[in-house]
Amino acid sequence: MKSQKLVSTLVICLMSFCAFGQNNLLDTSSWTVGQGSVSGFNRIGTNEENIREDGQDPYGINSVLWKSAPDVNNNNDGGWNGTYLTIDHTKTYRLTVWVKKTNSNGGITRFGFNSRDAANVQTNLRTNGTALNNPYFFNSDLPSLDKWYLLVGYVHASDYTGTEILGGVYDPDTGAKVLDAISDYKFAPTALTMRHRAWLLRTTNVADFQFMYGPSVYEVNGSEPSIETIIDPNAGNPGGDSPWASNGQDISYSSGNVAIGRSSVPTGYKLAVDGFVRAREVRVDQDVWPDYVFANDYDLLSLEAVKAHIASKGHLPSIPSAVEVQQNGIELGEMNKLLLQKIEELTLYILQQEERIKKLENSKE
Repeated sequence: MKSQKLVSTLVICLMSFCAFGQNNLLDTSSWTVGQGSVSGFNRIGTNEENIREDGQDPYGINSVLWKSAPDVNNNNDGGWNGTYLTIDHTKTYRLTVWVKKTNSNGGITRFGFNSRDAANVQTNLRTNGTALNNPYFFNSDLPSLDKWYLLVGYVHASDYTGTEILGGVYDPDTGAKVLDAISDYKFAPTALTMRHRAWLLRTTNVADFQFMYGPSVYEVNGSEPSIETIIDPNAGNPGGDSPWASNGQDISYSSGNVAIGRSSVPTGYKLAVDGFVRAREVRVDQDVWPDYVFANDYDLLSLEAVKAHIASKGHLPSIPSAVEVQQNGIELGEMNKLLLQKIEELTLYILQQEERIKKLENSKE
């Protein structure tokens, strides 16, 4: 495998592919530890034969891997049929997946696709135009056990007339294609959708496992990440230099901004993400926290003033309006501060009301 620096920078570089190109049409964010199917990936085989677990990915990083774990029956032994993606039959698409087999070469590693028309009829064609039901890019044993390989397949535009096989199996240590694909394929003119497929077939050895990681589908238009870049993030940098720096387990960008899922970063920001971000915890630094509400000199608006502001503006004082949020979004730190300010002001109003109630009760005694 590559150096530790390469390993530690690669995941970030893969995330930033979107900054200069296109998004992977497959979304693996549904890959959580567990069994069976997940959104976008329908299991092949039983739930018990499809296990997602933490493990070391091809880049030496701990990630969620999809493990084919066969039982004693001689049938499908784990993997997926992806959900059908909308495609343009006049375009070429590249499919990839990382695969590693352990213990023995029992069973068959399969990697392929299906395409369909508006009536859900399969439209898979060889490059010579003949039809077939189950097109495979790869349907054999990997070159070696206990080693990750990148499997690559191409489905060409419906008017393709070439004969060269572009797909194949790549060795990440050398970056070289070590096996050709069985074939490249092309779409029929009626094709509207396509799905990604990868699985282990027909082994009864329960000690055999096949691990899979990082499936992708990209339109081939010059903005897709190159095979060399997927294997080695430094491939596009002269001399192997990388803009990413590592210090122990920490990773930083020596200059510039990072855009994920978009082409640029707005002025004043270092990171922009067009999509969902998932984290266990987010910490936002704040210089001022609204304990000042409880200070003796705090100018607490009267309830009449608050009522008038709501009637006039349609929102609480100091809180942005719906239109402002739609146009500019919200700043998490600032919004949490404002919400706490309103909670503390509400507490003061409650305490004032409590005092008035006690005075009224005492006056009646």
